[in-house]
Amino acid sequence: MALISESAAFGTRVEAIAPRIGIDWNPYTNDGPVTFHFEKLTTQADGTVLERTFLGVLPAKISDLLAKSYVITNPLTGEKSTEPGWKLMAMIKAATDAVYLASLQPPVGEVVQPPAGPGTAI
Repeated sequence: MALISESAAFGTRVEAIAPRIGIDWNPYTNDGPVTFHFEKLTTQADGTVLERTFLGVLPAKISDLLAKSYVITNPLTGEKSTEPGWKLMAMIKAATDAVYLASLQPPVGEVVQPPAGPGTAI
């Protein structure tokens, strides 16, 4: 989130957020478009949302994003570190793999019977 303004007097905070990010990755070129759908979010000090306003869509290319470095702030410690852009794609790939592999497993508590075939007793 990018802070736009903050008012201690009114107890409000205005930020630019991208609640929707579209990634169209081409595995043959390892590139493609990314679209950031931005909104202006106004909240009270307690987190209550006062207003959400659509600002627009900003495009980028995967290759451009991967070529940059980013300052990341640890949300627990506030410690800042600079990370290379390639980690962005590596994290998305790892998350994608984890979601796919989890979809192959039966839900916890569900019993899956092996298929009956020749030589199996029922």
